[in-house]
Amino acid sequence: MHIRKAFTLIELLVVIAIIAILAAILFPVFAQAKLAAKKTQDLSNNKQILLGCQMYTVDYDDVLPMIRNGASNWQNPVTGEQINSGHNAVNPYIKNRSLWLSPNDTMPRCDATSTGYFSPSIQSNPTGGGISYVFSYYVSGSTTSFGIGGRAIGATVYSNSFSTTAVGAPANTIWLIPSYISWSYWNGLMQYRADQRQYAFDPSVWSGGLATWPNVTSASGAWCSTQDAMSVGAYGGITNWGFADGHAKSMKRDQIMDRTWVTDLTTAIATNKKNLIHYDEKYK
Repeated sequence: MHIRKAFTLIELLVVIAIIAILAAILFPVFAQAKLAAKKTQDLSNNKQILLGCQMYTVDYDDVLPMIRNGASNWQNPVTGEQINSGHNAVNPYIKNRSLWLSPNDTMPRCDATSTGYFSPSIQSNPTGGGISYVFSYYVSGSTTSFGIGGRAIGATVYSNSFSTTAVGAPANTIWLIPSYISWSYWNGLMQYRADQRQYAFDPSVWSGGLATWPNVTSASGAWCSTQDAMSVGAYGGITNWGFADGHAKSMKRDQIMDRTWVTDLTTAIATNKKNLIHYDEKYK
């Protein structure tokens, strides 16, 4: 006689339970590893864009690129490149559009009211792909636009970009900022925040701050529709920042600026409170 051997029901249930426990343990590890890989890729994007900016200054008398420099090129839908925008100015030195899209940025982009939102995929998006990184913004005399990059629209010059030698402490001055905005894309103009304290603090710290990705701050009606939104890029609550000397560093948002900048702006300026976006070295 041949005796057929098989697992009992209890044995099968035990095996299934063990597999389920192992999966519950390993899946979060896999997710963390994937997020870490994306964060590393984001740092690499920063570095290569910063290198492109440094190459740009060689050809432009040591002056950093403008956020915007000239008239806009709008159509509906927007299909023409904004050649006067910061990312287009630097891209000839990078020669890789995909570097401008953070691997963590899945913010839907909108190119016009008539066409609505599209995926940020470089291949499928009619807007040519999302732009995840922006330059810090400078306006003379402003207490909240204290970055480096200038802006001009048509014949109106709001400010000029700094030369690299005019930045007080380049190794401690943030130049490249991860800003995920639903209307920031390849065929659009580089976006900016006139109040750069928004980059450092989220709404839990200051009501005027921007959310930390994957959370978003509503910007209803800013460009396309009620879906318009903004966020500061992050990986598990940690943001990658690009500095004026060409290096990139991971830091929590509130590490780059003392909270006095939102609780008492006058005191922050008078007592030189920490502000790593500010061009002036006295705030380092």
